Amino acid sequence: MAISHDPVTAAPTGIDIEAWTVEQAAEALQASSISTPPPPRPRANVTIEIPLDDDALAAANAMATAEPRSKQEVHTVYKRSAPVRRDSLKRREALLKGKEGSRRRQRWENDRLLSNPYAQPPLPSDWEVRPTYPIHNVPYFLAPLWDAEYKAKAQAKITPRRANNVGDTRAHGSKEEQAAARVPRELREKLKKSRGAKNMLQDLEEEVRSFVQQWSSKERQMAEDDLVDGDSEDEEIVFVGRNGAMSDDRKRSKSVVSDDSSIASISSDDLAKERMILESLVDDRSAAFGRWLVHSIATYYGLETWSVTKGSPARREAYIGLKHKAAPAFDELPRPLYVLV
Repeated sequence: MAISHDPVTAAPTGIDIEAWTVEQAAEALQASSISTPPPPRPRANVTIEIPLDDDALAAANAMATAEPRSKQEVHTVYKRSAPVRRDSLKRREALLKGKEGSRRRQRWENDRLLSNPYAQPPLPSDWEVRPTYPIHNVPYFLAPLWDAEYKAKAQAKITPRRANNVGDTRAHGSKEEQAAARVPRELREKLKKSRGAKNMLQDLEEEVRSFVQQWSSKERQMAEDDLVDGDSEDEEIVFVGRNGAMSDDRKRSKSVVSDDSSIASISSDDLAKERMILESLVDDRSAAFGRWLVHSIATYYGLETWSVTKGSPARREAYIGLKHKAAPAFDELPRPLYVLV
């Protein structure tokens, strides 16, 4: 068997650029050429359109095949609006009630007392125009009984109830006492701003109240003993019997005046109808407020006030007195002014 010896070709080895010399590098650069690559060849692009709606395809075909029409005015017809639901009482009532379980429905049921088992519908008599308080028809022949007994009982119940109310001074009978027992608004406002003046008001008012109480007690005592001086213009009628004897009433009145030591001891000073309440120097400006308080207190109790300048050095004195010669006595003093303001 013959064995052929083929020459073995050596594998190509890489170029060792680092071992090149300068001459070899220059030769290699001259032998190589640099040029731009050729542009890529264009590919054939195919666009495929797939209509998703048959109507759109039909409309496109119709537009392509349609002949162009001449321009003309087109009559525009507006689309008919949807009909509005008609309003009705049933729908209104449903809106007022609201849905079942809502708060509107709960309010609607509460307003009409639907959940109250004791609710009663109104009667025709409830719509009549008449007073709401009970009316008691009293026969005419029973009117004297009312004036004699029941009216007094009713007044006896009302009077202490009014007197116990705070700030109510209408328990007095006469109109003058009612008008005097009103608290001035100006006094309320000034004492509200100056709290320290309340003690001063209390001291002055206690002195005025003592004067009114003394005068009222003396007036009642003299009225009980028939010692109240009448009008000078009134004529005094005295019944004189035989031998110059007067009536028993006249003798009794004289004996009371002569024998009763308590009444005989009453002097003109005790029955003075005026009293000095406040005294201060003329130059004292702070005393002006005190005099103003005296005037306010006197107005509250229906008294008369005035100020007098006396002495040297000059002093200013504030007095209170009765407006009438025979002033009516207070049955019950009104509430203190320092309590009401």
